[in-house]
Amino acid sequence: MKSLKRRDFLKGALAATAVGVTPFTILKAGPSPSDKLNVAVIGVGSQGSYNAHSVSKTDNVIAFCDVDRERSGKHIAKLKNLQGLKLWTDYRVMFDKIGNEIDAVVIATPEHAHFAAAMHAIRRGKHVYCQKPLCHTVNEVRLLTEESKKYKKVVTQMGNQGHSTRSSALLRDWGLAGTVGEIREVHAYSRKNYWTDKPLAAASAPPKTLNWDLYLNRAEKIPFSTSYMNREWIRYSHFSGAVGDMAAHILDPAYYALDLRVPLSVHAEVPIPAQPGSLPRGGIITWKFAARGKKPPVTIKYYLGVGIDFPHPKHLEKNRKVTTSGSVLVGEKASISAGSHSQGARLIPEVAMKETPLPPEAAFRCKGKTHFENWSLACKGLDTAMSSFDYAGPLSEIIVLGDIALLHPGETLLWDSKNLKITNNAAADKSLFLRRLDPRDEMNWY
Repeated sequence: MKSLKRRDFLKGALAATAVGVTPFTILKAGPSPSDKLNVAVIGVGSQGSYNAHSVSKTDNVIAFCDVDRERSGKHIAKLKNLQGLKLWTDYRVMFDKIGNEIDAVVIATPEHAHFAAAMHAIRRGKHVYCQKPLCHTVNEVRLLTEESKKYKKVVTQMGNQGHSTRSSALLRDWGLAGTVGEIREVHAYSRKNYWTDKPLAAASAPPKTLNWDLYLNRAEKIPFSTSYMNREWIRYSHFSGAVGDMAAHILDPAYYALDLRVPLSVHAEVPIPAQPGSLPRGGIITWKFAARGKKPPVTIKYYLGVGIDFPHPKHLEKNRKVTTSGSVLVGEKASISAGSHSQGARLIPEVAMKETPLPPEAAFRCKGKTHFENWSLACKGLDTAMSSFDYAGPLSEIIVLGDIALLHPGETLLWDSKNLKITNNAAADKSLFLRRLDPRDEMNWY
């Protein structure tokens, strides 16, 4: 355990914007380009087991780690080519025991644990693939992003898989070429949203197969409830935010094509307020971005969830349906549309798609056929990671600010990115999604 003085130091570091605690000695990250990576998977629920299967196509999965032995065991049992691997309960113990055998980790835990697990791995020189959204709070995103920059040999990737596609590259090509003229407005859409109006099940003892203390990680200690189990954690603000599940995919085309990074403000209209401890079933989130060089200011509107009407895009033919999961970048002459994961890049109206020549291929095209393969090759020095934390971090900050707006509807929240501060709303500035109020860093999570 760390001393109280050490705990106070950690909290001070997390309250700051740029630096963390003193880094560990950097270990050699990754094998020679001709070898396979030895990968440990942290978080082996439905997403984690799928990720393990994907990684096993190119590299060696050598260990699993999960705080819930029963649930993870059921998913591991379905991975016929990955039987007999040790299932660790605590990633810190796993690194202490077999850290010298691990080249990289895949993190697919609930998002409240992403930060600490990723920091733990990066500081030990291990490559990291972390599921989206990158972290639970803006503060964690910033600290993790800055920390990753210190470890030049460590390759990082966030799991917004559409970003590695040729369709994503084409979206950026159109944006760079100014194909549709100036873009000042983006409409993004998602019916998919996680919320709840059910009362929380009464506190009870956790099952013997679950280590609730490890499950909480550095999040504030709360009683166990069966309401959080079987991926239902995603509906509760202590562990997750409503925006991040799909916005990491859906906002990426605009973020990438228009070089958006830091919003000036965020605002949300919410028809039905959220239940305590959850987020609302739906809302319209608006981010405003300043001009970037010669590029004009941009407003993004994200129509999220149940009971939210989607406007018909300006350049879309009247007889064509509006997507329920995707985005439209509205230009002067035409618009650029993309599906939920940057797929199906098109110009609208259809006549623009048919008659507009393809722009020069200015955006980087990765060698990997999939997002995981792109990361694997990058770890071996054979490719460039498409969604490294220096790219994914600012995108994740935008997303988490949307969560804050949903919990403070009707207010235009002014954002001071340099100081990580909402300047005009004291309650929003104390949001759980901005920073953990009492993180359990005395537990040595990273």
